[in-house]
Amino acid sequence: MLLTVAIALAGCSSSSGSYTSMEYSVSEPIDVDVFEKNLNYEGVKRNPVIVVHGFLGASLVNTKTKENVWGSFRTLDVFTVSDERMYDISHPMEYQKNLSEIKDDVVADKLLESVRVKILGVPFEMPAYIDMINILSAGGYVLSTRQIPKDKHFYSLFEFAYDWRRDLPENAANLGEFIKEKRAYMQKEYEAQYGIKDYDVQFDIIGHSMGGLVSRYYLMYGEQDLPADGTLPKVTWEGSNYIDRLVIVATPNAGYLDTFLEMLRGSELPPFPPAVLSTLPTYYQMLPAPRTNSIVYSDDPDGVPVDVFDPAVWEKMQWGLASKNADDSLKILLPDIKTKEERKAIAMDHLAKCLKRAKQFIAAMQVKETPPEDVKLNLFLGYGIKTTRRALINRKDGSIDKIDYDSGDGKILVTSTLCDLNAEKDWSYFLRSPIPWSKITILRAAHMGITKDPTFADNILFMLISEETAKQKSDLSKNLYGSKVPKP
Repeated sequence: MLLTVAIALAGCSSSSGSYTSMEYSVSEPIDVDVFEKNLNYEGVKRNPVIVVHGFLGASLVNTKTKENVWGSFRTLDVFTVSDERMYDISHPMEYQKNLSEIKDDVVADKLLESVRVKILGVPFEMPAYIDMINILSAGGYVLSTRQIPKDKHFYSLFEFAYDWRRDLPENAANLGEFIKEKRAYMQKEYEAQYGIKDYDVQFDIIGHSMGGLVSRYYLMYGEQDLPADGTLPKVTWEGSNYIDRLVIVATPNAGYLDTFLEMLRGSELPPFPPAVLSTLPTYYQMLPAPRTNSIVYSDDPDGVPVDVFDPAVWEKMQWGLASKNADDSLKILLPDIKTKEERKAIAMDHLAKCLKRAKQFIAAMQVKETPPEDVKLNLFLGYGIKTTRRALINRKDGSIDKIDYDSGDGKILVTSTLCDLNAEKDWSYFLRSPIPWSKITILRAAHMGITKDPTFADNILFMLISEETAKQKSDLSKNLYGSKVPKP
């Protein structure tokens, strides 16, 4: 009898309209009739979108040799790294020169929609940001690197590709220039299509991982640099003049531990040595915020955390550029410097500059300020995956005695993405964050898996095409859309 009931329930569960159905949909995002008009709409009511990638998220090319530095790999690249690639992937170093003044021949080429890999001569492509781009394209956005469809008239989706090796405030300033360039393009198209002159175009920005830091810095500080005297820049919310909604996805708002671990151990794929990774200013700028107690001494785990922003600590512990084997890499990175002593002096100078700016940048990103009322700050985060939480350091030799884990997306902890101020010694029932989130969406997905998750797809499109912002509501009330703008 029980078996009969079970079979009957199973039959009901597969039928349409059943209360007991266990079916779930694998249809296209927002596959609902009521949203079809929204998806097909083209006009000023729909904000254009800019995607800002994360660490490693843009291909790099050497403008001098025309060689690909990042984004295209052979079988051999997985197991070993050539001296040429190590030199190109590193951030250049010069003694007593500002990071912004130190340039090389490597530049960002384009956002990595896919990573090209050639195994035994056979080419393969591994998805990177292609899933996110396809989701947005399915939502009716027209990507600027593709042909405009016959039923559309202009581009509305743009990819901001930046050099992820370089300083984040520098990249935020570049984002500002990119936004203004695309704004001028949109204003021109709106005037041509709808007769609306000098429309106040604002963008929906989607910042994934480190791209969320770049975007949020620009929103708060505009194109300001970090002050040379070590103080914090003034919060101006300059970016709010051009950003209507900022969507942050899997961003280390309070840093993440793997940056520190890789500067001590090196990376696995490709196998870059610690000293190479330790030249990248961005690695330091994503170190865990001091209040997170992520890096502590193993003999006093509840005491004062290790001051990882003190160059003397790195030299004492022989970490990164100060490691005992660093000169093997420095010979490759500084080929024109003949002595070990000179190479070390340059490396230590670079370390000090990176740590100083990192401490400033991290502090600037923790500032609690209320944004203008017409700016939305939306967050997507992943959880349920084992993620590095805390490193216990041997006080005598700087080695790692133990690593603790917690829930996150495999790279970024839930608490970091939220920028949660709660700690064991100062606990609060409610979320306490310096970032005034408008909306938070939690997904059971990994760091890159979020960008292809069906729930992410549905929510991001609903958010972009159906949730009205304060600016859009104001423009509608003022009849700024004009009579020529097509109606759904």
